[in-house]
Amino acid sequence: MRESEVADQYWAVRALDFVTALEAASTCDGVLTLFREEIAQVGFHSFLMTVVNDRERDFSRRVIARFWHPEWVTTYESENMTDDDPVRRKLSRSAKPFLWSEAQYDPWRELRAKQIMERATDFRMKQGLCVPIYHHGGLAAAINIAGEKPDLGRGVRRALHVMSLSTYNRFCALVGPPLDNGKLLTDREREVLKWVSAGKSYWDIGTILNISERTARAHVSNAARKLGVANRTALAVEGVRLSVFPAHHL
Repeated sequence: MRESEVADQYWAVRALDFVTALEAASTCDGVLTLFREEIAQVGFHSFLMTVVNDRERDFSRRVIARFWHPEWVTTYESENMTDDDPVRRKLSRSAKPFLWSEAQYDPWRELRAKQIMERATDFRMKQGLCVPIYHHGGLAAAINIAGEKPDLGRGVRRALHVMSLSTYNRFCALVGPPLDNGKLLTDREREVLKWVSAGKSYWDIGTILNISERTARAHVSNAARKLGVANRTALAVEGVRLSVFPAHHL
């Protein structure tokens, strides 16, 4: 057997072993710990799991889970880097995983994009891999992993793709108890949930639906309780998993 075939086989088995370990994890924290430990074996020290929502300008509201340098998170959010981030721009056009270095931009004309990529290296994020996640044909979420000098040899990238998708799926499965496509929600709760996914505030939702802010908050609270989630971001993720609303809202 050739060396390349040996590498492919090794990483295929390793990815399968990881998926098996994930299925045994009983908590979201356990899932994230397994993922962090696995990517560390190939030189990635950070990861970020987010929903994709072009209408949500608040970065923190898009974050599902992270093991990211807190100062970089604060900088990225406070300086509103989303619109100029070349990785996020490429994400909207990609069906397959890609390296951050493959997110092209013009360093002479796009100084802001150049600054973002250079500043990421200050936090030991010199190379990254972005994995798009689709639901029902629409881009719903993404996982980014980053490190200084990760191993991206033969078979590694494909294995990381499988591991990332499996981590997201297992995490979502553990967010709340399985339900029959969100049918426990009332029509109004499903409608409110749609606007939560679009990043609308309680006041915005009340205005759109011609109800009070207090009533909007109550509907969101009831939906979260029924779906067994603790915050707005997790509520949006659970909504996608249960097909309560189309994935393109995220």
